[in-house]
Amino acid sequence: MREITPLNRGGYIILRFTYNGERYSFNPVPGSRYEDKTALATAEKIAYRVRQDCINGYFDPTLTKYKPNALQGRSKEDALRDAKEAKEIDSARLSVNAVNLLQLFEDYTLFKSKTLKSNSMIDYDRIKNKLRKCPHKLVRDAVDVMHWLVNDHKGESTSSIEKQWKLINACCKWGVASGKLQSNTFDGLRNLIPSTKKSSTQDDINPFSDDERRQIIEAFYSSVNYSYYAPLIEFLFTTGCRPEEALALQWKHVKGNKITFCQKLTANGEIELGTKTQSKRSITVNEQLKSVIVGVKPEKCSLDNFVFPAKKGGLIDWHNFANRAWKSVLQTLPDIEYRNPYQMRHTAITMMVRSGIDSVMVAKWVGNSPNMISKRYLGDVSDITMPNI
Repeated sequence: MREITPLNRGGYIILRFTYNGERYSFNPVPGSRYEDKTALATAEKIAYRVRQDCINGYFDPTLTKYKPNALQGRSKEDALRDAKEAKEIDSARLSVNAVNLLQLFEDYTLFKSKTLKSNSMIDYDRIKNKLRKCPHKLVRDAVDVMHWLVNDHKGESTSSIEKQWKLINACCKWGVASGKLQSNTFDGLRNLIPSTKKSSTQDDINPFSDDERRQIIEAFYSSVNYSYYAPLIEFLFTTGCRPEEALALQWKHVKGNKITFCQKLTANGEIELGTKTQSKRSITVNEQLKSVIVGVKPEKCSLDNFVFPAKKGGLIDWHNFANRAWKSVLQTLPDIEYRNPYQMRHTAITMMVRSGIDSVMVAKWVGNSPNMISKRYLGDVSDITMPNI
């Protein structure tokens, strides 16, 4: 459910929201003006209470409980009765969604395992490990769980927290549908995840030079901790394919000198058919690519195995790679300006164009239109001398 915030309507404070398809609007502090900071603060508290009641299933459609002056003139007996009822309601509220979140997520994982491939379960296992560490154990503690996930997060990008929230939210939605929960307490909590401010997005055009590209590839191959990723780095720098295409590449997609990109790794850690812009495309490997492919192929492997798997099997976590391996290796090259690893794609495309290959052919190799190549991927080529015509 969306946040409920006090609105200024003709100078007065109004709360307006929708619950179960019904629209509601009322003044939580009758007679008070919007510029009255005390009244506005009271309205914000009432708005928060309304939202929490909606989430937890205790919303009062008459709105009586949200109006401070609605019950003035009550008798002593009325007050005692209301106090007893309030105590019973609070006690009932505490029992609502008092379900162990880890146990619920394990049940959900078992449910999903019937339809997902084994490599897609990696994110589910990561979340279970997180929930084991989290001091907040119950579903009703959703806000505390989200704050803990944010505070426990390492790295600059918060996309992994968003992935965790999506899966936990889906788990609780399933919990409601299966009768294990009364309500989904994680619904609408995505706004508790801070937005990531990036100095350079993957769409910025800032490719590496040919020499920088060579240095980075060599640095990965000579790295004590991250040499495992060197073939993947060389592959990305050479093909210009998208990282999610390389990570989803299986040996059944490599036939002779042909490599076919026909699926991708989604942000949720699932394999999805098709690339970002087309159902499939193929490239013919050169000697450099052939050397990379031969070097990583095990003597015995299934056609369903991934060409570039994670060290412990399954799929590489690209965000984890970018925040650890990529940054660590780039730090050993202080003369090279740090760029997002997506710049490997920009670099490959720019080098192809600089070598004289027609942009139409480059576009077919990397899965974009010639217009998008020049608009979104091609780096500075102003130093290339114009031909004699």
